[in-house]
Amino acid sequence: MSFDTMRTFFALASLLANAVTIAIVVLAIVGKVRRTNPLAMLAGTTMWLAAGVAVGATLGSLYLSEIAHLIPCRLCWYQRIAMYPLAVILPLAAFRRDAGARLYVVVLATIGAAVATYHRLMQSFPSLDTGSCSAVGPSCSSPLIHMYGFVTIPYMALSAFVLILALMYVDRINSAHAVPSLPTSEGDAGVATA
Repeated sequence: MSFDTMRTFFALASLLANAVTIAIVVLAIVGKVRRTNPLAMLAGTTMWLAAGVAVGATLGSLYLSEIAHLIPCRLCWYQRIAMYPLAVILPLAAFRRDAGARLYVVVLATIGAAVATYHRLMQSFPSLDTGSCSAVGPSCSSPLIHMYGFVTIPYMALSAFVLILALMYVDRINSAHAVPSLPTSEGDAGVATA
């Protein structure tokens, strides 16, 4: 596939991530108002969905640097430092059904989202760039991809980080709604969802 096709795909994927994040926020607000859990339909899948987002973002960044030969700037590297571990932690947490991994995921995704936000602001307002990025690589304030007037690589990363955070919120909400079930005939206690 051509670079133009791939960058269009990545831009559309980030816009889809934004739409899904907005839908999660709206459903969460509706659930609070109605005292229901409209996000219960995602129970048991949120870690897997977040894992898909993290793996997709990681593969996308590797495509941009290793196949399209775009050199990442310093802030891009910091975002990668936050995203790449998520591509390992989330599939393992999903496989093991380890809700405790949520803490690590939220910390990494929050750091990554903060760096991506700053990076995107720096691209919108180049006067924020102090020149520290260009001393060791490409300028952080010059977007290598600019689609639809606002979608850049940091915007794509921010979209992925925020969607992962939204999915972790849904995972927490669905875990909070889990109630212990009656013991089975073998004597173990199971968990049923409300």
